Parts: sequence; structure tokens; C-alpha cells
Amino acid sequence: MRSQNEHVLWNWERCKTRIRGLKGRLGFKEAPTLRFLELSISLEDGMIHDDLKNCPFPEVAPSIYCILSGYAEAEPVPEALKLVSFRQLPGGHAYHKAFLGRVVFSIQRVFGSKPRMLVEAGKLLGGSGVDYGECSVRVYSLPLVPIIVVLWAESQEFSASANMLFDASVSHYLTTEQVAMLSQLTSVRLRHAYEIFISKA
Repeated sequence: MRSQNEHVLWNWERCKTRIRGLKGRLGFKEAPTLRFLELSISLEDGMIHDDLKNCPFPEVAPSIYCILSGYAEAEPVPEALKLVSFRQLPGGHAYHKAFLGRVVFSIQRVFGSKPRMLVEAGKLLGGSGVDYGECSVRVYSLPLVPIIVVLWAESQEFSASANMLFDASVSHYLTTEQVAMLSQLTSVRLRHAYEIFISKA
């Protein structure tokens, strides 16, 4: 999902001490693996397993190591119970065009003609439906980081429209670039969950 340079920077050897420090912290269980978005990361060797498809998922490792390394440096705070858009995050304007391309447009393409499937996909990731837009789902993309995906379905007059909203506490846990990476990962996992849901229908 990320560049070759990030494969060098965000590798297990560089990140394992911080990531292992998440065991039993910040909403993660006291267990030999960290689990979020139906992914499991081994604290022994950093291997990542896709629990939806029951197969290894190594290509997301650099992004996940980066996200978890940032998350590990935080201390827990209560949710602010105030929603903010990506643009409202520190420096969010600078990343916004890329955020739209990598995250929002993907959600529109996958779910725009079938908005109810967004909630069903979210449920496979442990999420629940909420009342925003035409259809929306809240997913805890990290144990203490809720993300709300909002969708307005396509119609004869309008194209589909989507957005992601965050509890304002997200900036306490992650940099804005890491929020973008987690958002992209969430979008990918919603697509994967949709594919699983369809395959079982």
C-alpha cells in the first residue's frame, strides 16, 4: 500500500519494541497477537494474518507498523464525542486530495450502488450502523479509534458521495498522515468484508 522507502523505514526490526508495548494497552488484549479490523499481528515475528480470508497479508505490514508505532506512544483519553472531518485534522488540507483518492472514492465505487452493504461489511469488522447520511457505519479501526463512514447512494440525478468522520480524540493517538493510512486500511478492509459477505450470500 505504501512506497519502497516505507518498506525500509517501517519494518519489524525497527518497530517491534514499540508495537510489543501495546500488549494489554490502549484497548488491546493481554495476548500474543494484536487484533483489529479482522487482522492479527503476531508479537513474536510481526507476521500479519487476514482473519477474514484466513491467509497471510504481508503487503500491509509497513503501513500497519507505522500506524501501531504511533498509536503505541499515546496514553488513553476519553472520546471527545465530537466528530471532525479529515480536513479539520492538523494539516489535513495538505493530504486531502490524496485522502479522497485513496479512501473516499474507493468507498463510493464499492458501495455507491448498494449502500446497505456498507453496514453489513462494517458488521464483519465489528462495527455497527449509525444515523448519518443515507447509510453509515461506525468501526473501531483501532481499539480506541472509532471511524464513521458515511454514504449517500447514487441516484439518477447524482453520483454516490461518501465521507469519513473521526472522533476529535484521533489526533491524540495518531498523526494526520497515520490517520490517512488507517483510513485507507479501513476502506480496504470494508471492501474485503463486502467480498466475503457476497461470497457467502
